Amino acid sequence: MAEFRISSEDEQVDLRRLATALAESQGWAREDVGIWDNRRGEVIVTVDDALLRRPEPDLRTRPLHTPRDVHRACELIHTQDPTLRGVDFASLRTEAARLFSAGWTTEDVLHALGHRPDGEPWPSGPEHRGTDWLMTRLRAWRTPDGDIRPSLSQEGAQLRVIGRAGLPVDLGLPEDAESALGPVASPAVARSAADDARRLIRQNARTTSDTLAHRDRTSSTIRRPGQ
Repeated sequence: MAEFRISSEDEQVDLRRLATALAESQGWAREDVGIWDNRRGEVIVTVDDALLRRPEPDLRTRPLHTPRDVHRACELIHTQDPTLRGVDFASLRTEAARLFSAGWTTEDVLHALGHRPDGEPWPSGPEHRGTDWLMTRLRAWRTPDGDIRPSLSQEGAQLRVIGRAGLPVDLGLPEDAESALGPVASPAVARSAADDARRLIRQNARTTSDTLAHRDRTSSTIRRPGQ
């Protein structure tokens, strides 16, 4: 429990109101802090320790932006991926920071180090280690123009947005494949869901041409009745 006291020689100052304003400025709800007067004319404010501890950011599943969080995430990546042993940490941090700035998460980076963009696992073995192997894997997650591809979580977020509206049952299936029974979105609903997905991608990624191409692919693969 933390405690601080407020006093003033000016009797016109409403100390309780000042204490309440200070508590609210910190984002603390009024019912979560104690405010009362003592006999000396002071106002005492007590704050639970839990309110003073800011929650640690989720290094694995949320986009990271501050240099400190990026550094900690790279330490986690370096520890969990055995192929990074012997890799210069500064090089790893530089490359990972570019991915984080594009909205990737730590889990996305670990996935990219273990899998190709098509989902196939990277080969493993003593010869697949070191800085050159790191750069080879990360280059695969870039377009020929050098833009960063959407990550696994960004792809999943887009599909979830569209999936809530219901998709055409033959979306993405080969022409000779049988369609499974399921809800089919109307063209208007499908287009609206695709627009929502593209907005989500735009908000969570800072990539340029590849993001635009990815959003266009989403729209072009939605087949509408009569097409």
